[in-house]
Amino acid sequence: MEVTNIIIIVLLILLIVALVGHVIVVSTNPVPVPIPVPNPVPVPNPVMVGGCAGTRYGCCPYSSIAKLNAIGSNCPIHQ
Repeated sequence: MEVTNIIIIVLLILLIVALVGHVIVVSTNPVPVPIPVPNPVPVPNPVMVGGCAGTRYGCCPYSSIAKLNAIGSNCPIHQ
């Protein structure tokens, strides 16, 4: 009778330790925080804006006048 009481007490102590240890482990786990996805940074446009660089056909040869079409029909003729 005495041995069975000791075994029961030891088993109860082990059960309490196991339950308390499990509760502590579960309760101390941090809540996972989602890692934010970084937004891509816009790359500046390397093309110069303004002047003839901002036009569709560019400048007339030897001039700062913008071409109105691909052949430059509005460009002055230089000799």
